Amino acid sequence: MKIIIAGGTGSIGTSLVEQLKVDNEIIILTRSRDKVISKSIKQINYSENLNIWSHELEDSDVLINLVGERIDRKRWSKKQKKKILKSRLDSIDKLSKALNLVEHKPQLIINASAVGFYSYSYEMQNELNTFGNHFLSEVCYQWETKAKKEFENKSQKLAIIRIGVVLDKKSGIIDKLQLIFKLGFGAILGNGKQVLPWIDMEDVVGAIKYIIQKKLSGPINLTAPAQDTNYTFSKILGKILRRPVFLFVPEFIVRILIGKMSVMVLGSLNINPKILLDSGYKFRYTNLYKSVEKNIN
Repeated sequence: MKIIIAGGTGSIGTSLVEQLKVDNEIIILTRSRDKVISKSIKQINYSENLNIWSHELEDSDVLINLVGERIDRKRWSKKQKKKILKSRLDSIDKLSKALNLVEHKPQLIINASAVGFYSYSYEMQNELNTFGNHFLSEVCYQWETKAKKEFENKSQKLAIIRIGVVLDKKSGIIDKLQLIFKLGFGAILGNGKQVLPWIDMEDVVGAIKYIIQKKLSGPINLTAPAQDTNYTFSKILGKILRRPVFLFVPEFIVRILIGKMSVMVLGSLNINPKILLDSGYKFRYTNLYKSVEKNIN
């Protein structure tokens, strides 16, 4: 298959390319310069001049769009909030226009989204639940709406993957917290009861490969079938690193430290991957301890 991955140089994209490169032709769309990486992998700069690179989409079987400004890169000022949303909508616009130029419909388009789509709640939610009423849910709602508008008539099927908190040794929450916990400053945030919608990177990649294989469509939650809390995660991380974790950081302190972004660590998202489970996907990691242990450097 010919697979196009926009945003293929990020942590998920890199892991995905590594798994898909064996039997497929991979085109990575990025802001970096053009480069032939291997016999089966090519990196293309997808600039504003669509005529230069849009031909790369010809005869593609699958288009995967992972592009989006990281939500944890900076504090959420008005400018940063606009950047978070605009980066997502602009990437869809650019890819949609490129597909128009080549007059080609991939069999499947997979567009990223996030579990931030849902309301913060202790109650379990799945793909049948509606969107929430906060900044991230508004971003995800507009992101998904734009993807449907631009891609549904440009592909045979459209899948929207609502990705949870990815556990990976090279990036994300473990990479950020590992040193803090090693130094003995690990702590439980708020009351620690908020559910953490985690998923191991191997299952992110495994689920995307499964979606391609089974040609699944519609919204699909990429989270482990688990209901672990911030308290559980913090205790597990401390245990594996052999450091005690007994401090609780009050909510108001967390809000002072990271501002409006605090909702990401204080809010509870109890998200069930109903579509994946119902379709027969077998998760590699459903045990939080085993996933964290594997991903500790």
